[in-house]
Amino acid sequence: MSSALARNRLGVASIVFFIVSAAAPLTVIGSGAVLTFANTKTIGIPIAYAVIAVVLALFAVGYVAMSRHITNAGAFYTYVAQGLGRVPGVGASFVAVLAYNAMQVGLYGGFGAILASHLNTWFGWSVPWWALALLAWLVIAVLGVLRIDFNSRVLAVLLTAECLIMLVFNVVELGNPADGTITFDSLSPSNLVTAGVGALLVTAVTGFVGFEGGAVYAEESRDPRRTVARATYIAVAFVGVLYAVSAWALTVAIGPDRIVDAATQQQADLIFTFNAGFLGGWIVDTGRILIVTSLFAALVSFHNTVARYLFALGREKVLPAGLGSTNRRTGSPYVGSLTQTVLAFGVIVVFAAAGLDPLIDLMYIGTTFGGLGVVILMALTSISVIGYFGRRGDTGENAWRKFVSPAIAAILLLVVLWLTLDQYSTLLGLPAGHPAVWILPLTFAVFGVAGICWGAYLKSARPSVYAAIGLGANSVIGRASQDLPARTDSSGVIPAITSPGLAMGPIRHEVFRIGADHPIGPVSRVLSEAFVTGEVAEWLVPDPEDRRRIYPAYWAMAVEHALGVGEVFAGGELSGVSVWYPAVFGPPHASPRDWDQRIDVMCGPYAPRFHALHHAMDAAHPKAPHHYLAYVAVLPELQSRGIGTALVQHRLRELDIASMPAYLEATNRRNLALYVHLGFQPTGGPIALPDNGPKLYPMWRPPSVHRGL
Repeated sequence: MSSALARNRLGVASIVFFIVSAAAPLTVIGSGAVLTFANTKTIGIPIAYAVIAVVLALFAVGYVAMSRHITNAGAFYTYVAQGLGRVPGVGASFVAVLAYNAMQVGLYGGFGAILASHLNTWFGWSVPWWALALLAWLVIAVLGVLRIDFNSRVLAVLLTAECLIMLVFNVVELGNPADGTITFDSLSPSNLVTAGVGALLVTAVTGFVGFEGGAVYAEESRDPRRTVARATYIAVAFVGVLYAVSAWALTVAIGPDRIVDAATQQQADLIFTFNAGFLGGWIVDTGRILIVTSLFAALVSFHNTVARYLFALGREKVLPAGLGSTNRRTGSPYVGSLTQTVLAFGVIVVFAAAGLDPLIDLMYIGTTFGGLGVVILMALTSISVIGYFGRRGDTGENAWRKFVSPAIAAILLLVVLWLTLDQYSTLLGLPAGHPAVWILPLTFAVFGVAGICWGAYLKSARPSVYAAIGLGANSVIGRASQDLPARTDSSGVIPAITSPGLAMGPIRHEVFRIGADHPIGPVSRVLSEAFVTGEVAEWLVPDPEDRRRIYPAYWAMAVEHALGVGEVFAGGELSGVSVWYPAVFGPPHASPRDWDQRIDVMCGPYAPRFHALHHAMDAAHPKAPHHYLAYVAVLPELQSRGIGTALVQHRLRELDIASMPAYLEATNRRNLALYVHLGFQPTGGPIALPDNGPKLYPMWRPPSVHRGL
């Protein structure tokens, strides 16, 4: 068991697959858009999709700006905690867990009911919807504990087929317009000044739910600062264009004056019935199959999202700590995954036993209810972005990203939220006085207040847990980093007052990745203290006093860069640190761009030796794809306790799973022997430094060596 998600598993394309799969495009158009035509008696859903895409693009500007500074599977919860405060953050976390579970579990009703209808039509089989839902439930339960990249490959296949059939339908519909004329009536902005505009907008928002999931997978992505932003923008643009064009094409084919009546009569069969006249039954049946796989893909995506939310809350002990456990082999948050699986099973059984309608009572109400919760979270997050950047100085983000775009998004989202609540009865298709019209929205208020009360309790009764709220991967080491002693006292003994885990008891060897938002000082202090002595340090700066003066600034620069583009891990609650750089598509970016200039200013007369070391290491660096272990350091007073070995082994396990080699330079023969034990072998000759300097020993480790370490 571990407490860290698997790293470097997901690229931009993989995250896009998760985001777009959660949106379930074929289901949204074939069912959601058609039912909206029927329920609202308006033709405005295509323009509603386009408008919401613009609103969400504005929201994404601040959202992804924050993702460059905070890497956490908790996403919305973490952003609210760091932007508005820990207590509101816990309230947001309760809302998020409720909303995403409602979305995920609700989709089981649609999957079971639609598949049951198809089986009855094709084969005459009468299969209960709940039996088919439980079959999907079982498969998703297994997928949830497997590697995340395997899940992304499953989604890639399903989503590609789904989007291709949608494009085929769009071409047929636009090629056969009603009355022979392509019209743009449904794209007119005038459709948004109707009595049912709130229902239109919340339906449109629900179709996009899942696009914000990029940040949920940030800890498992390659280069989170870039990957999350690119995936989010691509997904919003792709889904927005696909939805608006597909819904508009349907109105062109049926006719804007006839689409409401046709949707009311045929409902979810409308898109298939029309295209059957031009494509033949076989391709339409393929479309019917793909709408089922579309729902399955969305179930997989939302299941993974819920599991990661529960993991993030368990890791920070806001919810039971067991939820924050991951499988060492697959890196999956398996406890959170199994918890969601149990919850889904209970809901399916209850709905089946009560004889409720799986399409209306479970899927439609469940997903629109969840969509309402996500609108609340997005509005809070936009405000949180402003709060987060308002309290910080130079973050490298401009005013548009920090303040202007989030403010506009917050206003627009609050308008959407108000319209939704005002017209919630229209959305549900119920009388204004029906209890569900006020009970469902009130549920989010109840959960939010309960979360705020729980956060206030943690603040007063469990301050150590409260202090770690919103820190994500840093939560386990956050308390230690706040008061870690710089060095031992004059007797060489660690001071009596130490941070948790650094007292005279056994050192914890659990390893955690340090997020990009972690303070630089505590990390750089470990490296500075560990490397202030030794052959290389004495060669670089012979004068010990000068070395003590130069090293803190030098290592602060190195850590600042590593937290931005590298991978930093802590062990023994920040008594040890390792720094890795991916070198998969070229050399590792192990130094900032202005490294030479900063070294000249920082190191003065010693700068030439720093330059010589840098150039010698660059010249010897291998060209083949690998990950580079730049540094591994342990506080001097805690060395020889296995902390450094645990740090290296942790990353090597992940690299073995990814079939990725590793490279390092050993600084002396003692370290060389340790690395040989871990599977490294010398490669090429030693790196000889000038002026009778020490030798460095380049070492290479192929993947899958000593996998059981």
